[in-house]
Amino acid sequence: MGRDPTFDQDYMRRMMAHHRQGIDLARLGAVRAQNDHLRAPARLIAAAQGGEFAVFDQWWRSWFGAVSQICAPAEEASMPGMLEPGQIDQLRAMTGAAFEAQFAALMIFHHTGAIQMADTAMDRAVDLRLRIMAQAIHHEQRGEIALMHRVAGLDAVRAALGDLVLPAGDAAPEREACDRLEP
Repeated sequence: MGRDPTFDQDYMRRMMAHHRQGIDLARLGAVRAQNDHLRAPARLIAAAQGGEFAVFDQWWRSWFGAVSQICAPAEEASMPGMLEPGQIDQLRAMTGAAFEAQFAALMIFHHTGAIQMADTAMDRAVDLRLRIMAQAIHHEQRGEIALMHRVAGLDAVRAALGDLVLPAGDAAPEREACDRLEP
């Protein structure tokens, strides 16, 4: 696919909406998860996506001179990995191990969608800064998925190296989460 200048603006706006939901979900996990292996990555996710959101927001203001346009609900629903409000409401009603399992599954599903969006941006974005940010998002979110699965040590290094070449959804933890959430 060729590079389309309008893609950059659409990608930034859509990724900001995607990150906004990811931050909300991560903050819920950071407060409600009892297990440190979920609570710590949830805090990391909220901080990382908050920082990326701030970068996108600053770029938007300096490039386009106005506040970012908000995505319509139908547009948000069409984004890969976006959760329906009912899914988040159901998560809020859960506690204990059920909450933690569903939080991890939803966050992995959400991250997988962001990875798909980032992969598209690496191919189609015109601005090099956006392509670099998309690559960072791709690798960061793959790493966060591994953390939620307690991957550590040499296994984490192997997973990180392998994930450099896998398309979104092809890493084992992502496939498992997506399979659990599909009807």
